[in-house]
Amino acid sequence: MREAQRALKNRKLSARELAEACLERVAAVDPVLHAFAFVDESIASSTAPSAGEDGPLSGIPIGIKDLVDVRGLPTSAGSRVLAGNKAPTDAPVAGRLRGAGAVVLGKTTTQEFAYGVVTPGTANPWNIEHIPGGSSGGSAVAVATGMCFGAVGTDTAGSIRIPAALCGVSGLKPRPGTVPMDGIIPLSWTLDCCGPIARTVDDLAPLWAAMTGAPVRLPDPGDLKVGLPEGSSLPFEVASEVGAAVEEAAAVLAVAGFAMRRVTLPSFELWDGPRMAIVPAEALAAHREAGWYPQRAELYGTDLLDAFRRAESTDAASYVSARRRLEVLRGQFMRAFDDADVVLLPASPFPAPRRDVFDEPPLPGERPSLVRELTRANGAINCCGLAAVAAPCGFSEGLPLGLQLVARDESTALAAGLAYQTLTDWHMRRPPTPSTR
Repeated sequence: MREAQRALKNRKLSARELAEACLERVAAVDPVLHAFAFVDESIASSTAPSAGEDGPLSGIPIGIKDLVDVRGLPTSAGSRVLAGNKAPTDAPVAGRLRGAGAVVLGKTTTQEFAYGVVTPGTANPWNIEHIPGGSSGGSAVAVATGMCFGAVGTDTAGSIRIPAALCGVSGLKPRPGTVPMDGIIPLSWTLDCCGPIARTVDDLAPLWAAMTGAPVRLPDPGDLKVGLPEGSSLPFEVASEVGAAVEEAAAVLAVAGFAMRRVTLPSFELWDGPRMAIVPAEALAAHREAGWYPQRAELYGTDLLDAFRRAESTDAASYVSARRRLEVLRGQFMRAFDDADVVLLPASPFPAPRRDVFDEPPLPGERPSLVRELTRANGAINCCGLAAVAAPCGFSEGLPLGLQLVARDESTALAAGLAYQTLTDWHMRRPPTPSTR
């Protein structure tokens, strides 16, 4: 993104030429990858050669997840329930990005109403037989393959960090409330947040500044204390190559002079029960209020419909009890920050799974085990109201591995992620161009 910004500023490239180049890239690779639910072909002709000169994202093409309203474009949330729906106005975050000069290339694909980690129909650019992660899978794929320079995602239990990790790009999961969620279809009001996805942590910063409407002031990374789980024992099970990559990332930071601390975290499995009582219950309430459920029940996919039917049996006492359990766990987790500014964890417990492992239906009332494992690695961070940056930290059999740097605030997470990427080059690798044959 920075190179494109310099080319635009120095008038070596016009906004129209950059938009046309991105549209050509979409035409070349998206028939295989399906990162976009809708592409605005009109942007090339409507983008003046000097467009966006006054904004920090002047002329930069971006994708916006198909949960977020963009005036005049469809918002379908990956569901037949909203077929034909067009947004009459911009969501505040979309308006801020356009006000900063960004050019909205189109709407990126998502799991139906953001409930899942697969993004069906969208392929991982490193190996199309594997999932890209979800629910912001389209955003991560579009960025990884150069179809756009940045993208907007949402995150309730890893939906920015999981696809960033599985597609080899960077993503920022902010604290809830730091970006207005108006005009964004909710999954879980208390856990949802909206953040950027880009190739590098350095590119996340200008996107984040535009999304919040405030400059990003990063702390001195040399002052940061980095926490790693006690005794190399992560709070959830991971593949051996993932554990080794996280230890290597810690070693890189230690050699660079960062103060390393061992921290104790509660098992992330303890969060599963209360999280999965809260998320479907809040989703059910949102869809009832919108008048979509049960009125259009026959149009929902199986995953979400099953979740709603289970949530219908969640009474108020069970919901309150689940929230109370999360508060207790949050208190235990936050002790890790008594002597650390950043905690290093995997963003995914394993590389991108093959998509065919999701073809077998789960047991009645259960979600596929891989869905639980992917959200387990991330959902606790949402429940604690923390910020986290996901960044590439290695490869396994040609598939990216991802690290997350968890902090109390976005600036600290960004500073730590940027410091890590100045010491490594995993973020410089690009996926192969998929064959359209």
